[in-house]
Amino acid sequence: MNYNEDSETLVTVYTSGNNAICALVKSMLDEAGITYLAKGDNLQSAYPINAFPVEFQVLTGDVEFARELLKDVEESIEIDSPDDGESEDEYEED
Repeated sequence: MNYNEDSETLVTVYTSGNNAICALVKSMLDEAGITYLAKGDNLQSAYPINAFPVEFQVLTGDVEFARELLKDVEESIEIDSPDDGESEDEYEED
């Protein structure tokens, strides 16, 4: 479910610049019924080159559930990552 920014406080729970992971995260949040904002998704759509990170933000009441749901998202998809061991995806924690 997409979110209207004007009503409540949002918290970033996951960030990714990978189109495949963004699609998976959207699907997982939608399936769980969590209202979210995919901040920066417009840029991913305009420039499909995995260059712009998308921040997934949820309402404060859904933060714990969303983080638990997304904690293993990178293990759910096969990712070709650089050999330097760094990942462009971040799981947000307080």
